[in-house]
Amino acid sequence: MATPVTRIQLEERLHTHLTNHYMQLHGTLVSIALGAAAFAASSLATATPGQADSRGILWVMWVGGLLAIAVVYAGTVTGAFTLPAGIPSLWDLVFPLLISLAQFMVFGVLTRTVAPFTNPDKIVQWWFFGMAGVGGFAAIAIMRARHLVKGSSYETDLGRAISYYKERLKSDAMGASLLALISSLAGSLVASGVIHLTSAWTYVFVSAAVAVLAIGVWMHHITGRKLGKKLRQP
Repeated sequence: MATPVTRIQLEERLHTHLTNHYMQLHGTLVSIALGAAAFAASSLATATPGQADSRGILWVMWVGGLLAIAVVYAGTVTGAFTLPAGIPSLWDLVFPLLISLAQFMVFGVLTRTVAPFTNPDKIVQWWFFGMAGVGGFAAIAIMRARHLVKGSSYETDLGRAISYYKERLKSDAMGASLLALISSLAGSLVASGVIHLTSAWTYVFVSAAVAVLAIGVWMHHITGRKLGKKLRQP
């Protein structure tokens, strides 16, 4: 007869259950997103000039998609270990999935079997809207994480480290919101015909979105280093 599971054993599992949920879910979604990125790269590499004019900016958009994957995953691996004991709720599943769907959209519009490469404006329009989704859903997910990281769930001597991390999460949410704002505005301008793929403003908006993502990756690097240092302090 199997030994029954005890309350103590369940409580021990609960300590890492929420963290494991986020790490495993994001790890799986990153793998799928990288597959979508590979298909998009193949489409861009094999497209003829008539199918995808201004392929230079399309490659920059592809790099932006990679950075979108990197910044979301970096945020997860940097701070998921701080999550308190708990059982994942519906929101802990929904928002990571919505972020991933937006990431797939970013690469989907760069894939020839999905997007009409004969209409480049549509490609850039929906790329911006996909990025807006990444930023918007990420901002909500970050605030969800900030809500979970409550000071009362940790020992008193961890107060400085946890307070620092919560402030960093607030900054991360602002960065994600900025990405959503830039991308929504650019997508709307393209959809209304005000700017086109070959317009200088399109290059400006794409570069701005990519810059926000690159800064986000670097800020996660800094957060990880400082958080680790604060946790090691007595």
